[in-house]
Amino acid sequence: MKYLFDAVLVPSETMDTHDCRLVVDLLRASTQMTTFFEYGGSKLIPCADSDEAFRMKAEAGPGWMLMGERGGVMVPGFDYGNSPLELTRRGAPENAIMTTSNGTKALLAAASGCPEVRIACARNAEAAAWDALCSGRRICTVASGRNGKFSIEDAVCSGMIIEKMLALAPSNGGTEMELTDGALTAMALWHHFGPDLASLCMESEHGRILQELGFGEDIFFCAEIDSSAVVPYYRRGEKYGSIASG
Repeated sequence: MKYLFDAVLVPSETMDTHDCRLVVDLLRASTQMTTFFEYGGSKLIPCADSDEAFRMKAEAGPGWMLMGERGGVMVPGFDYGNSPLELTRRGAPENAIMTTSNGTKALLAAASGCPEVRIACARNAEAAAWDALCSGRRICTVASGRNGKFSIEDAVCSGMIIEKMLALAPSNGGTEMELTDGALTAMALWHHFGPDLASLCMESEHGRILQELGFGEDIFFCAEIDSSAVVPYYRRGEKYGSIASG
């Protein structure tokens, strides 16, 4: 069986046809989504902006919390920000509507035209890699970036996940592997900067901003590799798509 591994390194890239896409926003949306389900969350609805989030909550009712950020800080009027450590301290709400500057937008873009979409980060890298291998043969990592631009930490994390898929594919019947230029680039970045993700994130543009905002501890949490077996997945709905975890 032949696998093809692809990588989108900037969110504006045109995506080819894939069986499964893995959305990576290491700092911090994909880590937040994974942690949400680790700490008691049941259902998560992603949306593009805060105005839409408030409208959706008005429709959904008081049982739904608002979660997310703009510019790294919690949106005024929201119940939770985008700090995974906040979820570890408070516990996750059962149901939440989430919007972030980059990750939720990348997720919604990745879900366009692709039947299987997973949420991936460093913490669930191997679990997400295996889940993707079981979901199709043409697999793409989607680096969320920041404000429409390239983010080194998302690309490096994508390269790590691709390397894990290459290692695991033979166990799922893979006999031939093809890598696109994007996948080769992501892996090269991982080989250059890995495995010390924490140092890379601390030095990255986004990491420096998070430190200035007082979220330095979040970076170390987000940089932990293979500490979770939770792999959230996105499903379209009649009105709104949602994220759940099997």
